[in-house]
Amino acid sequence: MKKSLLAVTLGAALAGLSFTATAAEVEVYGLIDTSLSYVHSDADRPGIDSTDSFTMENAKEFGSRFGIKGSEDLGNGYKVGFVLESGIKSDDGSLDQGGKLFGRESHVDLHGPWGKLSFGLMPVFGSTLGADGLFRAIDPLFANYTVAFGSGHVTASSWTRVDNAVSYVTPTFAGFTGYAMYSFKNNSAAVGTEGHGGESDRYAALAARYMQGPLELVLVGDTTMYGTYRNAGANPSKNDGWTVTFGGNYSLENNIKFLAFTQFFGDMELNTAVRSGVGKEGILDITQGSGYGFVDGFGVGLGIHVPAGNGVLKGALAYRDMDNRQNTDFTRWVASAGYDYPLSKRTAVYVMGGYSQEKVELQGGDSAKPSGYELTSGIVHRF
Repeated sequence: MKKSLLAVTLGAALAGLSFTATAAEVEVYGLIDTSLSYVHSDADRPGIDSTDSFTMENAKEFGSRFGIKGSEDLGNGYKVGFVLESGIKSDDGSLDQGGKLFGRESHVDLHGPWGKLSFGLMPVFGSTLGADGLFRAIDPLFANYTVAFGSGHVTASSWTRVDNAVSYVTPTFAGFTGYAMYSFKNNSAAVGTEGHGGESDRYAALAARYMQGPLELVLVGDTTMYGTYRNAGANPSKNDGWTVTFGGNYSLENNIKFLAFTQFFGDMELNTAVRSGVGKEGILDITQGSGYGFVDGFGVGLGIHVPAGNGVLKGALAYRDMDNRQNTDFTRWVASAGYDYPLSKRTAVYVMGGYSQEKVELQGGDSAKPSGYELTSGIVHRF
């Protein structure tokens, strides 16, 4: 009798699990991007030699990743979903994003007639990442993992993701979609917090997207609310950082696409080690290690996509002008081109190359023009 009761109980439990698995849709997915890259850098400073490197690299065009996503229909027009996505380095197999298990995305989403509400770690709208990365509309090459070129080198946006975020996306009306995001604490691993993020950087953004026929336009405004911990340093945060970006693309009937953007920014802190690219050694030398710091300025970019031989030929020109609190002026221009060729629906190869030069002028008159170029070729496979 007891054995029969146990069998019935186990059977009911297994039946419940089977029903849940059937009702929910769960997908395992990923992308591998591995490339070979040649980089030449010229610091344009006495005592610093030019450098050349030829290396295998991870993620020059797209970030390599492994993820799980799923959804469940709740009925009456409502659905709940989730995304758990790990960044991986395809050249050595280690985790990206500082070793976080799900460092690219980790959020739960509630969909309804009123739009989508999400909670967790998410990419910002001012990026090419995730489902709501609006910079896909304005970025010609998707080359933000390169060191010599890419739209990330001529803007001041973070181009990344934030922890502890709440995001809302409206339904689309007459081609318009609205976006809003707030992060209580941008990086949970960086700095402790008191109260509602008083010691940690916080982030907020509003954005809009318009899509109608061959035209797509995006407007993104965001602010980084610097935590009070910064005021204890030698370069305190005097104001919150901000960026406003407007751009879009237009496709002709022959599938030639034109892309353009402009961005204005103020009091944005730029990480010199990450954002200076091939000019890093020269910039750090002439500024005696202080680098960019907090900057004000603007950037513009133009791009084109041309169908060619079953693939897409891409080109871009971009320029940025900014200055920091030490009245150091930075002007950079970038020229780049690339070609994507699909081998199948899931596999493609690419080649990209670009040159950048950044003129650095100190308040006292000293100046330098660090420059360099990068040539890279890789393969992308999606699964």
